[in-house]
Amino acid sequence: MTSGKRLCLNMIVKNETANLQRCLGAVANHIDCWVIGDTGSTDGTQDFVKSFFAARNLPGELHEFPFLNFEQARNAALDHAYASPLAYDYLLFDDADMELMVEDPGFRERLDGPGYRLLQRSDSGLAYWNTRLVRRDAGARYHGVTHEYLDVPGGVQELRGAWYKDHASGSNRVDKFDRDARLLLEALEKDPENQRYWFYLAQSYRDAGRAAEAAVAYAKRAAMGGWDEEAWNARLQEARCLRKLGDEPGFVGQALAAFNQRPQRAEPLYDLARFYRDKGMNDASVVFSEAGLAIKRPEQDILFIEDDVYTTGLLEEFAIAANYARDPVRKDRGFAACNWLALNRAIGDGPRELAWSNLFFYVQPAKTMMPSFSAHPVGFEAPDGYRSSNPSVARLGGQIVLLQRTVNYTLAENNLQYDTPDGAPVHTRNFLLRLSDDLGIQSASEILPPVDMPEPVYKGVLGFEDLRLFAWNGDLWGSACVREFTPEAWCEQVLARIDESRSCRLTDWRVLRPAGPRVHEKNWMPQVKPATAEAGAETLQFIYLCDPTRIVDERGATLAETHPAIAAQRFRGGTQLISFTGGWLALIHEVQWRAAEKRRYYLHRFVWFDEANILRKVSRPFFFNKKGVEFSAGLAWHPDERRLLISYSVTDSESWIATVDEAEVRSLLEDVDNLPSGAADTASRLTPSSPSARDQSDCSGHGAPPTKAGIKPDPTDEGAIGDASQTPPEGKDLGAGGMKSTDEIFHELAPFLRDVDSPLDRRERSRQFDERIVPRLGGDDTALPQINCFYQVMSDKAEHRTLIAATTSMRAAGHPVRVWSYEPEKLAFLVPHGIEVRNADDVMPRVLFERIVAGSEIRYFSDIFRYALLYEHGGLWMDSDVILLRAFPFRGEYFFNLQWRGSHKGHFVCGNVIYARPYSRHLRALYEISIERFHDGGGREFGDIGPKLLSDYIGSDAGAELRESVFSPMFFNAIDWNEIDRFEKPIAELSDYLNDERVVGIHLWTARNDARPGGEGAALISLLVNPLESFPTLTNLADRFNTDKNRHTGNRHAYARIYDRLLSSRRLAMRRLMEIGLCRRLADNQSETPSVALWQSYFPFCQVVGVDLTDFSRLNNERFKSFVGDQSKLDDLRGVAANLEPQSFDVIIDDGSHASFDEQLTLREFFPLLAEGGWYFLEDLDWQPPGEDLGKITLTKTLLREIQQHGSARSVDPLGVSALVDQFAEILFFDSHYELNRAKLMGGLVAIRKRASGMSVRPGLAPTP
Repeated sequence: MTSGKRLCLNMIVKNETANLQRCLGAVANHIDCWVIGDTGSTDGTQDFVKSFFAARNLPGELHEFPFLNFEQARNAALDHAYASPLAYDYLLFDDADMELMVEDPGFRERLDGPGYRLLQRSDSGLAYWNTRLVRRDAGARYHGVTHEYLDVPGGVQELRGAWYKDHASGSNRVDKFDRDARLLLEALEKDPENQRYWFYLAQSYRDAGRAAEAAVAYAKRAAMGGWDEEAWNARLQEARCLRKLGDEPGFVGQALAAFNQRPQRAEPLYDLARFYRDKGMNDASVVFSEAGLAIKRPEQDILFIEDDVYTTGLLEEFAIAANYARDPVRKDRGFAACNWLALNRAIGDGPRELAWSNLFFYVQPAKTMMPSFSAHPVGFEAPDGYRSSNPSVARLGGQIVLLQRTVNYTLAENNLQYDTPDGAPVHTRNFLLRLSDDLGIQSASEILPPVDMPEPVYKGVLGFEDLRLFAWNGDLWGSACVREFTPEAWCEQVLARIDESRSCRLTDWRVLRPAGPRVHEKNWMPQVKPATAEAGAETLQFIYLCDPTRIVDERGATLAETHPAIAAQRFRGGTQLISFTGGWLALIHEVQWRAAEKRRYYLHRFVWFDEANILRKVSRPFFFNKKGVEFSAGLAWHPDERRLLISYSVTDSESWIATVDEAEVRSLLEDVDNLPSGAADTASRLTPSSPSARDQSDCSGHGAPPTKAGIKPDPTDEGAIGDASQTPPEGKDLGAGGMKSTDEIFHELAPFLRDVDSPLDRRERSRQFDERIVPRLGGDDTALPQINCFYQVMSDKAEHRTLIAATTSMRAAGHPVRVWSYEPEKLAFLVPHGIEVRNADDVMPRVLFERIVAGSEIRYFSDIFRYALLYEHGGLWMDSDVILLRAFPFRGEYFFNLQWRGSHKGHFVCGNVIYARPYSRHLRALYEISIERFHDGGGREFGDIGPKLLSDYIGSDAGAELRESVFSPMFFNAIDWNEIDRFEKPIAELSDYLNDERVVGIHLWTARNDARPGGEGAALISLLVNPLESFPTLTNLADRFNTDKNRHTGNRHAYARIYDRLLSSRRLAMRRLMEIGLCRRLADNQSETPSVALWQSYFPFCQVVGVDLTDFSRLNNERFKSFVGDQSKLDDLRGVAANLEPQSFDVIIDDGSHASFDEQLTLREFFPLLAEGGWYFLEDLDWQPPGEDLGKITLTKTLLREIQQHGSARSVDPLGVSALVDQFAEILFFDSHYELNRAKLMGGLVAIRKRASGMSVRPGLAPTP
């Protein structure tokens, strides 16, 4: 905790368990105590609050009192805080749907005044100052029955360094607007001239959709005068209500009046600019957006500042409308504004992607931007059956050389398909041309493949593609894309020298493989650095990516990585880098997918890197000959050193070469730190000054989801830029606005989806992608989310085995489970299993259910129902054929999971498991779209409003923020929909599919199974339809085996309960487990050892390694391996360890001799065999064999207790166990029930977790100074 004034958290709550983890977690490190008032929670809020703070040793008080209105309730909580004996200096006020964001951890040190306002930001872009900190003795009081304010004698001031993010997800949102209106009307009867009450009555009417009543109330408030900011905002909101009501003259009049009333606020001008652009009056729109751009964000105002208006909104309006300007200067500023937004990494994805898409309409031909640009065809005659494609020009000394690629395919009209004669493989042949200074061909030779080139493994695409030519240490070299080396046709970069000593042939070739997950490697940009005194020769490296800018060497190893000031993620490699004005120049391309035309278009930019290869300058985009597929792979200096040479192809079938004056190129380059924004000032930085100043949302700033600009073709022009007026409101437009297709977006988001034929490979390639989920999963103390399912009984003869299996597995995992049905009485058989059954009519009316099912099928309705359900209730949705194998303690904002195959139908996201918070604008949008599509008569096939809609929505602007919440199929869909035959295999044969720590549940898809016995070798499906019996807890399973780890055998230690608690999450992921001490002896007819059988039964993919004095090798098999060894003998232990790989065990259990010397020696020698994050257990610490000299060795239990409490041993430690402390993440003691009952001894079992890289250490293990 930082030094400074002591803070006491003060708030009121009611039914807020869904929000409190986020809210309290954000303040816990900044407060000293808490006083919270509960106004009648029934969801366990009180217990959550107390347990949360108890776990953190934060003192506080929880009081309960009724809610009459907000003034009464907040003052009651405040009075309790005033009367509390707790020690604090300031009160910090919070709400459950708020999240404290601290940028300056020392903000408390600056507190000395009576009170402080903190900035409050919502996802809509709205920002305003709100009093949130008050000194204990200031005498502050709340006023106002709702939308209350805090009166602080002595005044308040603004505090920087901490602010609140308003998630607007509080439980009181269900009936908030009607309740607030009722309270305010009651208050106005007593105080009819209360300005604040009138303002918030208008707000409540507006938020409840009662626009006409809101307009009247806003007008009343505006006419009352008083606080000028509130009166001004009332006038602006009245204007917006009038526009919504269709009163356009009223809107214009009141918007102008609002601007005249407070000319330092730009929001009315933004509304007017958008209004006139929506009407197609672009010249009028520009008048208002230009005026608005001249107004800076009003730092002195505190009420309802719409940040989006000032950061992106006005510039976006100007960029769209200025495209139609007759004035070329204004149109050029519009181009600058559009480019600034498209490259701005500090703004939200929505405005940036929209601007990037709209650049298509501004982009100009190279000749317009560079008048000296002169191009003509290369003139090479390709061999029969081939046509010239991408050329690459370079210089070898004073000679111009050009690599001419020829191909045997044609590009289809849509620029997507490659057609070859009779379906032959795609084939590239390359030719080396020497050109004169006037670019005439002097000679041409075919470049043959290497003599030692292996036979292709993949024969669908042959040859060295897009070979970029460059000179390196006096020889000609090239880097190309080759796809022949792997069955999956991975694109790989190959470096090769061109040997012209005899025939022209590639030689000295090698494949360049960078570190990290495998991806398609294309478009690396070669860079030949000049010789230095240190290097003695030229060095070769490549620009691998632009954002981040990654530099790799001639073998693919990363040399450096930096992040440019602009958003350059879409920059794709193009040409070589050439020395240019003290740095390095290259041409890159950007690919736009125009959804309306279903075509690709390539735009080009010059980029300039400094000597450290940091991207410093960039040009505006342009095209060469025509908008379409153009590709440049060559850039070089002309021998006259005054012009540059550019080589490029058009539609993969024409080869061109051009010259341009270097001075014109230099003039195009703009500093990325100060790109012209098109506003009144000529440049604006693209990096934020502080996190709190960043745009927090893609929304328009009016409290509604974003409505994004789309494309509106205009027969009088090349194209036109439009937006929300052409698309459905509320973020329903799923058109990508000229961005990538859904297919491209998901294959870029999750590249492992491109090749999913190998279950093992796809598991490994998706692992890094799923690491994002770690901070969204809770620990043992996390309340498990409510699971919701839908099920309708369609036949009275059905046995509902799958439903029972699924829901009981969910309940057994610890989740509350609720099944919704339009005939809940028919599901009463679920109630004894602890499952709640609810009437689906409470979510969607039955008449709509019947209409939708009649027009499609019940699965189609289920897709709609889950959107409605999750919007109103939130929580987890699971299909009623998902078998849950363990708890899913998810605590993020959203969860969506992919499926392995489905891209052929656009089914990337599978809706079988979804998590969302209540009142999500995204779930609301999905619900509305699905209902509209049904009523429109389109898309009534299964999946159209399920996986297809989910995928398209998340791939669109409106749902772009959800992409961070999409995870691989491993969690619930490890076996894919077209792999259901795998369910007929025994689980032991499915390790490639299921042996992974991410598997939480298994989706049955259409797999079903008649009741049939399980047992060893049983089909997976027969286990899944009886999950409680087939997948029992380890505690229950242990009772079936003759081991004292259970509750009734031998000494009945009941250790299984601890293994269950700590290892259950690894049930399918456990790879290897070692147990030392298997049983007392091997009987003549013994075929198993009890604990080994237990581990193998519970962990189906685990190999067990046993170490014992007795030889158990006759039992060895694929899943069991035994070693003979004596724990007391160092040579024996090291002999065992030498036969095992370091860090290859997930768990090691010492149930051997129990002598402290043996335990500690074994711990020291075997701990290196344990994987990071693995567990090392020592059993029966309360029992010691006779004869041990306690003067020479400390009891293991005592030694580990000292290490746990002090960070090192305080007693004799001859074997140096303390030296392992840096590898211990935590030490936990548990009890043997036998010893506890027999001798009142505690701590008979110890568990030591091995620290993983970056893992935090339990406080008790931190070494003492």
